[in-house]
Amino acid sequence: MALGTVATIAGTAFSAYGQMQTARGMKAAGRAAMQTAEYNKKIRDRNARVAEQEADLRERVGGREVVRFRKQFDKLQARAGTAYRKSGVLATTGTPLDVLRESADEAEEDIQTIRLTAATDAGRMRQQGVNQRLAGQLTLLEGRQQQLAYNIKARDARISALTTLGRGAYQVSQIV
Repeated sequence: MALGTVATIAGTAFSAYGQMQTARGMKAAGRAAMQTAEYNKKIRDRNARVAEQEADLRERVGGREVVRFRKQFDKLQARAGTAYRKSGVLATTGTPLDVLRESADEAEEDIQTIRLTAATDAGRMRQQGVNQRLAGQLTLLEGRQQQLAYNIKARDARISALTTLGRGAYQVSQIV
């Protein structure tokens, strides 16, 4: 066999081998991209659960704030009523009643503000959870697209390897 024929066979084999290694590398990169996306999605899902838990906690804390506020206000109202009675004023009529009623109305407004703040904070936290889940799904879709792109490149490298082998075989057949 002539030196040119051996060189053609060796060159063809090395080229095809390199292209097959490229194909393997592309497949591995695709798997790695998908594994990374799956891992990142798990992190996003965890973050979403944490946001949900924080929202639940904020609502519970808001409820406790309301209870604490009511207790403090009830004590304040009782002291005011006692002070009116000690001074000889009838606390259930006229100006003292109006003052107690106005205080109760303001307290109710404060309670509604506490509840609204807690509900708003909890809603914001829940929305962060939704955003985390959506970002996780997007990450997974991106990972799938990257894997698909790498798989296409791997298939192209394999086809190139086969084409190289076919071309090399043809060239050898023409030499011999």
